[in-house]
Amino acid sequence: MKKPVVVVHDLNKASKQIHKINKKPFGVVDVSNPINVIVTEVSQFKAVVEELTGRESRHKSWMHSQIDLLFYRLLGEVNRLFTYPDWLPIERCQISFYSHQLSYLFKGLYQGSLNTCHEGYLSELLTDPTLNILVTRILVYKNLRTRSVDLLKCDQPPDLTPVADRLAFEVSLTFKKPWMQDSSKGPKDFAAIFYFDKNRFRENEEEVFIGFHEEVNILLQQLACITKKQLEVISIVGMAGNGKTTLARRLYNDPYVVSYFYLRAWVTCSQVYRKRDSLLSILKSVVEITDDEVCSMNDNMLAHALYRALKGKRYLIVIDDIWTNEAWDDLQRSFPNDNIGSRIMLTTRLNDVALHAQPDRNPFCLRFLTEKESFDLLKRKAFVTEHFFDDLSLIGKSIARKCRGLPLTVVVIAGLLKHKLMTDWWAQVEESVSSYIITDENQYMDTLALSYNHLPQHLRPCFLSFGAFPEGQDIPVCKLIRIWIAEGFMTPDGTRKSLEDVAEDYLMDLVSRSLIIAGKKGTNGAIKTCRIHDLLRDLCFRKAEDNFLPNIYNYNRHSHSLTNPLTGSQLLLSPNVLTVPSKCSSYSSGFFQSFFKDSSIGMETSKFIRVLDISSLELSVIPSELLQLVYLRYLEIRLRSSNLPETIYQLTELQTLIVSSKMNIVVPETTWKLLKLRHLCIKTGENLVNFCNEESSFLDNLQTMSLVSPTRLSPLILARTRNLRKLGLCGPLTTKSGELKLPELGLLMHLRILKLLNTDALCKAGKLSDSIMFPETLKSLTMSNTYLHWKEAWVFEMLPNLEVLKLKFHAFVGKDWETSPQALTHLKFLKLDELDFENWASFRNHFPVLQRLQVLRCPYLLEIPEDFGNICTLEWIELSGCSDAATNSAREIQKEQENNGNDWLKILVSPGLSPGKIYSQKHRSGY
Repeated sequence: MKKPVVVVHDLNKASKQIHKINKKPFGVVDVSNPINVIVTEVSQFKAVVEELTGRESRHKSWMHSQIDLLFYRLLGEVNRLFTYPDWLPIERCQISFYSHQLSYLFKGLYQGSLNTCHEGYLSELLTDPTLNILVTRILVYKNLRTRSVDLLKCDQPPDLTPVADRLAFEVSLTFKKPWMQDSSKGPKDFAAIFYFDKNRFRENEEEVFIGFHEEVNILLQQLACITKKQLEVISIVGMAGNGKTTLARRLYNDPYVVSYFYLRAWVTCSQVYRKRDSLLSILKSVVEITDDEVCSMNDNMLAHALYRALKGKRYLIVIDDIWTNEAWDDLQRSFPNDNIGSRIMLTTRLNDVALHAQPDRNPFCLRFLTEKESFDLLKRKAFVTEHFFDDLSLIGKSIARKCRGLPLTVVVIAGLLKHKLMTDWWAQVEESVSSYIITDENQYMDTLALSYNHLPQHLRPCFLSFGAFPEGQDIPVCKLIRIWIAEGFMTPDGTRKSLEDVAEDYLMDLVSRSLIIAGKKGTNGAIKTCRIHDLLRDLCFRKAEDNFLPNIYNYNRHSHSLTNPLTGSQLLLSPNVLTVPSKCSSYSSGFFQSFFKDSSIGMETSKFIRVLDISSLELSVIPSELLQLVYLRYLEIRLRSSNLPETIYQLTELQTLIVSSKMNIVVPETTWKLLKLRHLCIKTGENLVNFCNEESSFLDNLQTMSLVSPTRLSPLILARTRNLRKLGLCGPLTTKSGELKLPELGLLMHLRILKLLNTDALCKAGKLSDSIMFPETLKSLTMSNTYLHWKEAWVFEMLPNLEVLKLKFHAFVGKDWETSPQALTHLKFLKLDELDFENWASFRNHFPVLQRLQVLRCPYLLEIPEDFGNICTLEWIELSGCSDAATNSAREIQKEQENNGNDWLKILVSPGLSPGKIYSQKHRSGY
């Protein structure tokens, strides 16, 4: 007997009815036999379609019922992806996005609003197994974690993008008209509806600002009050984790504040206060200063240099997390009071410190979030939409209430709940959250520890490694990732991803769980720096002591590291980051022995160290003891004048070598014996790479090589470093006739990032060599002092995948730049810095996907192209050191867009930058 079929129009009811018919939830896949699953599911839908067809004459809503079943099938396939439990957060968010878009289309925009397609299309779509095969293929691969799946012939790891393409295709066939017409922009494509922008996801991982809107207005009036010219100190006081830093950052980055103050700087003091580091951090934010200049200054000289840099300019200095009166006394001497409206903003937990800094003003005591604000923050950080929240609302409100208005607690708990929209799980978390977190420190830490306790094993050492970095420090992501790889935290995941890509996924997972805060972003939208809240850093220490028992030691109270050298390579937690105090001195090999003695490690156990960063010391020679660290995988050093020794090959495990020096460096032939080397980074100068004639010397693991001179970069060297992803060239790049000539870069089929810094002195515009060739894989290009005529910009047409372009310091010369529609079709970020052009003729179709435009120190430019306002992807335009005419043109573009109802375009104008120092001094610091 046939199973009864009930025709309904409500998606939830349809789900229940088909569940009854099939005797099991649709979409549960048996990965051991995917072919049978496909046949079974197709046969089920054929039965449903046949039954519905037989009743068409008696039912007026036959077509709608078909659409009900089609959308339910699509939703079932998408939701079936959730049966794999170990998706990365960004992937899980991507699946949720597809599910949400389908539900949105079905329940809202399309239900009965458009003419459907021919009924034959619907019948074919209902029985078409293509989407089922795609989903099954992904699930099988994910569960088996191997590419040798003969049944499905996985030539490469499947991803989720084809699922979106198929969804867009099937939905588009369902309707005669693919979208409602827009007179100004034409019909939209269904593919755009299912396009998941991973950069947008990463933006959502940043700090979310909820509440405190009245407080922002009050503090903005104090910061930018034009009637109060005296230097004033504004203090924000509150307990740990209640949002002081988030509020200060919101004010610091406010567009009006950015334009009001000529100079801005942010410094974090923390409990371990270092006067020199704090002064240097502020100074580097307001002036350009080289490492050589820093090394020649003592603390008093730095303080005086900062005073002179701020003198006569309206400035804003934020001192975050200050703990002592002494710290304020040290710094405030460098802040001139010129009666022009400058401000100092402090955040502190201590009311006494705030009163000491500004005795005649009451500190601003930050309140807790209200229950409603806490609940809103929880929803935002947990990525919960109203569509999913009905059943979780009461539990969510209870969790928010128990957090007692502490934003940090709300955010950390939201990281636990994110993408796990099950009532049982939310109830379990609700029971674990203590309502005494404000009054009991242990209860507070136990609540924060919930997120650690639910971390997957592979993320725990990565999280705990943050305890090795100084408190309050912004951590460069590239350095963090290289240290993780050196420590062995990363293992290949069975895909074609590099270890660096896997490490980036791990970091994004920690950010998604709200354990790590994303900081600055790179031009490609990826996170460039990150940081950890000091309370969570304390948690790292507690959990490290409880679970891994590392030796926690201080060296001269200036550095904190988590190490256990006795356990060597089997250490479960060990950043093994051996750091030294921030001094500028020259040390010989004799120092090295006393260094290990003073740091309580000892020379015998030091050989187990994997990561060594002594770049704050200037070495006159490389100590022989350093070459005995046979397990060393990450080395960062600073040399005074010497080259790398021939004996560098003894560090056979070395993966990352970072060197800075006042002089050019020669990379010895023996470096080619470091077969595990992944990153060779020399920060300054024109550095020569000597070639090794041994045929076995292939550095297949090498991904980064910079800065190196192009003069010795022969085809043989490039052929033996064929997997390079990042290359930086610094040296003579032009011929005597003025042609720009490069090594044979076409050999580098994996190159993504290329930086070109020409050191030849040129006085007239040049042209490209006829033999020049770029790999099509290139995504980011930086050019400086190449002195090309703007007519040579056709070279960008050779780069079909270029997303980031930076033209700096006379990269191109001439008064007029006229772009073409074929040159920059994929460009997302454009930076123009210290160029002398006046007229820029360009249109929106020349930069169709541009997101960010940065124009710095281009004083002759008359205007930003007017049509740029019509680039629908453009998010912001930043100008600094430009003419008033160019600035006004940007504001006119923004005003016109606002009049048209488009408020997404942001204009950032900063008066602070001035033309850089002469090139001969500037190029020493790299780029």
